[in-house]
Amino acid sequence: MRPQTAIKTGFANALQFQGRSRRPEYWWFFAFVFVGAGVIGAIEALLTGEPGIGVRVFQAIIFVPFLTVGWRRLQDTGRPGWYLLIPVAVVLATWLMIGAAPAYVMPEIAVLSPPPPLDLTGTVRNVLLGSAAFAQAAAGLVIVWWMSRPSERGENAFGPEPRVR
Repeated sequence: MRPQTAIKTGFANALQFQGRSRRPEYWWFFAFVFVGAGVIGAIEALLTGEPGIGVRVFQAIIFVPFLTVGWRRLQDTGRPGWYLLIPVAVVLATWLMIGAAPAYVMPEIAVLSPPPPLDLTGTVRNVLLGSAAFAQAAAGLVIVWWMSRPSERGENAFGPEPRVR
């Protein structure tokens, strides 16, 4: 699959969670998202001194199509698409475990997320945040590993094999 075809297919199937996506479709779309955000951020940084609203708008526009192509890619490997939500679950579990973790990591948003009732300072806080960071990285690496696996041959529980030659 050519890059232009992968990007068009990703947008054409932006709301389609059923079915399967092959590796080239996912990885070309991934490259488009990565490069697109980088270029927009670089242009904004040159014009305003820092990336800002343009990158956020791009990410908001691309979020659902990127989610669905990843969802279908996991299904192509025989795994349920909801496995993409595992890293999100790790972050939410961390916030529940520690309290209002964003207030520790980014104190400037403490107004939106008040500090937790227990004062976790020093070693305990560092161990909890370090463990959470490790869990997040591990979950992300597992998702990347799954995305890189070959398609499941033939029809699987998520539909027929999308062969494009």
